[in-house]
Amino acid sequence: MVECEAPNAELNKFNGYVVRHLDNGRKKGLSKENLLLRGCVLRNTDYIKGIVIYAGHDTKAMKNSSGPRYKRSKLERYMNRDVIWCLVILLFLCFFSAIGSGVWLSLKWDSPEDIPYIPFDDGVRDGSKPAVEGFLRFWTFIIIYQVMIPLSLYATLEIVKFCQVYFIHQDIAMYYEEADILPVCRALNITEELGQVQHIFSDKTGTLTENKMVFKACVIGGMLFREDTTSADNAASETDGAQATADPVTDETKSTSVLTSVANGYTDEGEELTDEQKAKINEFLLLLATCNTVVVSSHSHNLSMSMLDSTTMPSSESVDTIDTAITTPNGTITSHYSRFNIQEANGSASGSVLEVPMTTFTPVKNALKKITARIRRSFINEDSSGDGLPNGEESVLSQRTLASRYEAESPDELALVKAVCKYGCRLLSRTSQSVSVYLPSAGSSPIQYEVLAVLPFDSVRKCMSVVLADERSGEIVLYTKGADNIIFDKIKCKDNNQKELLKQTRIYVNHFAKDGLRTLCMAKKVLDREMFEGWYERYTNCDLEDREAVQFSLCNMIETEMELLGATGIEDRLQEGVAESIQALEQANIKVWVLTGDKQETAINIGYACGLLPTDAAILTLNVPNADEVESALQGHLRGTLTRSGAASTASADTRPPHIPKCLIVDGKTLSHIFSGNLSKSFLRLADSCLAVLCCRTTPSQKAQIVELVKTKSKKLTLAIGDGANDVNMIRTANVGVGIEGLEGKQASMAADFSLGRFKHLVRLLFVHGHWSYDRLAIMTLYNFFKNSNLIFVLFWYQIFCMFSGQTHIDQVYLIVFHLLFTSVPPIIFAILDQDLPAHTLMAHPTLYQQGPENKLYHRYSYWIQILDSLYQSLAIFFISYLHYADADIGLWSFGTTQTVTLVFAQLIVLAFETRYWQWPFICSIVLSLVGFWVFLLILGTACLRCDPPSNPYWVMQTILSYADSWLCIMLGVIVAVVPRLVFLVFYNMVYPTDVIHYRSLLLGKSKHRDSQNLNIVFPDETPATHRTIEHL
Repeated sequence: MVECEAPNAELNKFNGYVVRHLDNGRKKGLSKENLLLRGCVLRNTDYIKGIVIYAGHDTKAMKNSSGPRYKRSKLERYMNRDVIWCLVILLFLCFFSAIGSGVWLSLKWDSPEDIPYIPFDDGVRDGSKPAVEGFLRFWTFIIIYQVMIPLSLYATLEIVKFCQVYFIHQDIAMYYEEADILPVCRALNITEELGQVQHIFSDKTGTLTENKMVFKACVIGGMLFREDTTSADNAASETDGAQATADPVTDETKSTSVLTSVANGYTDEGEELTDEQKAKINEFLLLLATCNTVVVSSHSHNLSMSMLDSTTMPSSESVDTIDTAITTPNGTITSHYSRFNIQEANGSASGSVLEVPMTTFTPVKNALKKITARIRRSFINEDSSGDGLPNGEESVLSQRTLASRYEAESPDELALVKAVCKYGCRLLSRTSQSVSVYLPSAGSSPIQYEVLAVLPFDSVRKCMSVVLADERSGEIVLYTKGADNIIFDKIKCKDNNQKELLKQTRIYVNHFAKDGLRTLCMAKKVLDREMFEGWYERYTNCDLEDREAVQFSLCNMIETEMELLGATGIEDRLQEGVAESIQALEQANIKVWVLTGDKQETAINIGYACGLLPTDAAILTLNVPNADEVESALQGHLRGTLTRSGAASTASADTRPPHIPKCLIVDGKTLSHIFSGNLSKSFLRLADSCLAVLCCRTTPSQKAQIVELVKTKSKKLTLAIGDGANDVNMIRTANVGVGIEGLEGKQASMAADFSLGRFKHLVRLLFVHGHWSYDRLAIMTLYNFFKNSNLIFVLFWYQIFCMFSGQTHIDQVYLIVFHLLFTSVPPIIFAILDQDLPAHTLMAHPTLYQQGPENKLYHRYSYWIQILDSLYQSLAIFFISYLHYADADIGLWSFGTTQTVTLVFAQLIVLAFETRYWQWPFICSIVLSLVGFWVFLLILGTACLRCDPPSNPYWVMQTILSYADSWLCIMLGVIVAVVPRLVFLVFYNMVYPTDVIHYRSLLLGKSKHRDSQNLNIVFPDETPATHRTIEHL
């Protein structure tokens, strides 16, 4: 029977028991390692027997399937605020109109028949009071003025954002060809947030770097060994999809230089190794080969099937016979190829040659030739001498199978296992109960170790351990690898030699970190069997409620008083274009903070390499182990920074010149003191005064805390980008989360709002798609407020002349379809396709991005500017037609229809003023809107022969078109309404031009700085060395 926790959405957590009733109810603990999630791919296993724990909607995958995530963007929050103002204006207009109606009715009238616009049954008012009539009129005006609240704007935004997301998905410039990854958007409603980012928080490994690890150096027992640069470069890790894999057969034949001399009994300096040093080296190699999650998988089925031509496929029996062949390096092939009578023949000079008689299966002759050639190549000695194995010896390291490879969850583990495989320690097989390895010191026979326990890596302990039992000696040993600061604290030095070893290893590890290498330290501990069995019983059978906490404390309890074995240094190269991307982001006034779990020296080296830390920058370091000293260190840095920025202070902690940029380096232990000691505000003040911030040895929870601090205290729009599961908290906390689909799985990309293939694509996502999205949506939103209020104000002015009776002078059919048909499509096309500047210009000039973070297009006064303009235009449109028809014999509907035509023309012309990129879809939408408007009015005026009074638009449009003065009235109304807006835009852009206007005038050839051959533009913020030419745009 299985006892487990209730269904939940925690993908990385599972607790339960298997209760064995036949064994007196004995319980065996279950963890996430025992759970296969829905959709998992099972590798290197023919079949399994299992129990279904969760099914249907109770599965963890379904619990996490919440559909597209919803976030509210800053622009949407501004829009919601202005919608509330629309409601306030609506209520004001309704109250004003209702009061006007009551006041009008309260006047002394001789009889009800004298009251215009309000018919009473049989000429009697039925004793109705003005207050009651005003109350009823209030609800009438609510219906008339309801369009003041732009409900259609929300539907328009969803359509526009959906189309914007589509164009992001289809942007070939952000396609990562190597991994076949296109950008993916999972949050459909925050595309404009991409154009307003002010802070970027980035992981390092896999985000800024390739996450393709190359072993470079190691220190064993205080002795340093370095990898040859050429061979290390050739040994770069290759990947297969999202999982790190390698072919040990291919990699083991590559040149080795780190431990070649060790195999011969000498160090790199030529000193002879002692027996103790050799034992430490062997144990170090054993730890690297076993303390991991790497498995050796065979894929002979896939290989054989791929080699067989589909048109000459043999029977299933034949394929199985071929697939199961296993070979040895020398001698006759002992396999299931006996049916083919494959025998070894003496080759001339290049090794073993296999002959396969083609008499049994003629249909698969070509396929068998391919298989035979592959087998023959696998046995050919690749040594240049061509003499096979030295002295005719067989080596386990030179065995070949049809296909085998290493598979690892982490590229770090893969790089280490590949490295030791090259140096003679090969991982042969792994199961949940045992691991088989070949050690150079053990001769030609592999050694099998029993796996008693595996303590997996977690982000808090920052280490991983495995407990092995040696079959030969019966000794139980705990092997641990992890971060240097964690492992060094677990070491117990029994004598001066071990203290010197620890000191020397620290020095080498610091050198590795300064060279930009990722460091790991290795240690071991010999365990007493009785003590281990008692510990393991507690570890596997702890309660479900606090199981993780209990297991965490038990891991810390056993991982103490260890003996140091050595350390490794692994190189992780920067991704292409990272340095240029960070430089562009900084030019766009976006602050970039790197949050990493790596050692401080490693992170600083990468910071310089990627351009995050300028070479001339002053480095402020917060690396305080004691909580009592954190506040004084913060205040000291703050006093120095504020003094240089002009603040009054009596002391200065830093005497560097004020013009030198400052960068802050802080470690995880100091961060824990800052957050626990309520020093976050002081830390944030210091960090905001620095050009860049680099946080080292941070945990996932600390990453999320930093993002939350900046987002809530600074009120800045934040973006977090990462590639691993340890970045999920940070990504979910930020306003915008971006995941990199890398070698550490898809946890980050699945939890993010946007998913990319490379870090450099983030620049285009922000500078192009973010800039365009913010620009389009801001203008479209304000335009919708303008056109809705414009119509309502026109209706309001008429109420003054009809005693606020609720009578409208525009036909109800026109009011219904005005925003639905006449003026709806052009704004949508505008918001989807308009471009203030082309993409290559936005990418070449990062300063253009600043209009989004600075809210230049949609600020607190933008809404009221649109309301005032719509108020003016409504006055112009209404009273020009009113004055024109003042003494004319014209009907109510002709008067209202004339204003409707003027409104449509004026609103479409206003949208044309805002358009910067005229193309055929937008032009067609304008033309079709106008044509559709005229056709609709003509058809309605012709077909409506018996419309119910008082609405009777029959032949109204045709009558208006027949009079030239009506056309003159429409044209005059449009001109008077829109010309002031045009004059204001031209004047404002000339007096207060933005960077976008500068570059638009440059592209249009209107710059004043030009000569006969080239056009040089000098902007106020540029030096002559940064002059740009028209060709650059």
